Amino acid sequence: MNITGLVGALLPVFFVLMLGYIAGKRHAFDEDQSAGLSKLALQFALPSALFVSMTDIRRDLLLQQGPLVLSLLVAHVGLFLLSFLLLNLLATLRGSGAVILALTLSTSAAPVFGIAVLQPLLGDTSTGTVGLVALAINLVTPIAIILLEMNAGNSTPGSPNKVSTKARARAGILAGVRSPLLWAPILGIAVVLIGVHVPKEIANSLEMIGSSTSGVAVFTVGLALAAHSFHFSKIVLFGTLGRIVIQTIVLFGLFHLLHVGGPFAKEALVCSSFPMATVVVLFASKYRSFDAEAASILLLSTATLIITVPITLAIGR
Repeated sequence: MNITGLVGALLPVFFVLMLGYIAGKRHAFDEDQSAGLSKLALQFALPSALFVSMTDIRRDLLLQQGPLVLSLLVAHVGLFLLSFLLLNLLATLRGSGAVILALTLSTSAAPVFGIAVLQPLLGDTSTGTVGLVALAINLVTPIAIILLEMNAGNSTPGSPNKVSTKARARAGILAGVRSPLLWAPILGIAVVLIGVHVPKEIANSLEMIGSSTSGVAVFTVGLALAAHSFHFSKIVLFGTLGRIVIQTIVLFGLFHLLHVGGPFAKEALVCSSFPMATVVVLFASKYRSFDAEAASILLLSTATLIITVPITLAIGR
C-alpha cells in the first residue's frame, strides 16, 4: 500500500471527524440532535450497509470463513471475559470499572470507521469483513450490559434494584438481541447460506440509506469527542495502548494457530487496531465509572489511526 493511497483513505475520515468536532465545540447540535445522528448511523444506515455487504459474498467463500469467525469470537468475547476477570481482581477497578476497561480492550469502532477506512484501501469486500467484526462486537455488548446492570444493583445496599438481578440480566440480553448491528449481519449470512436472491430493487433501497453510514458515523464521533475534555492519566495511557495493541496481537496469534489467511483476515486485523468503540463512552457516562478516562481514550486512540492502519496493513501482508 503506497503512502498516497493511505493518505487518500484517511484524509476524508479525519476531515469529517474534524467537522464533527468543530460543530460540537460550536454547539451546532444539542445533545438530542447528536443522539439522533448516532441512532441514524448505528440503527439504520450501518445495519443496511452490513446486510447488503454480507449478501454480496459468494456462498462458497462464506462457508470457508469458519476459522475466521472463530478467531473473531475468541478475540472479542473471549478477550472481554478474560480481561474482566483479571481487571476485577484489582481493588481500584473492581465492578463497573473492570467492565469498562475490558470493553475498551475487546471492542473497537470498526463498525464506525471500518467502511470509511477499509473500502478505499482494500475494496468492496472489506464491507463484509466489517459485518463479521460487528457481529462479534455485538455479542460482547449484551454481556457487558448484564455485568454493568448487576453491579449497579449490587452497589446500593438495601435498594430494591438488588433483587432484580434476573430482570437486569434479561434486559441486557434483550438489548443485545434487539440491536440491528447484531441481527443484520446474521440475516445477511442466512440469506447467502440458504441461497435466497435479494431483488435488485431491495438491495438498491438499502444501499441508498447505507451509503450515508461513513459520513454520519464519523461525524457523530467528532461530536462525541467535542463533548468531553481531555484527561490524561495512567489508565488513559494503558487503555489506549491496550486498545490498539492487545486485540491485534491476540487476533494475529489466532490466525497463525488456525491457519487463517486471505483478504478477510488482513481486513479483520486492521479492524482490531481501530479506536475504542464510542458505546464505551456512553456506558461509562451512564454507570458513572471512568467516564472522563473513557472519553480521553476515545480521543487518543482515534488520533492513532494514522499510525495503526499502516502498521497493521504491513503486518497483514
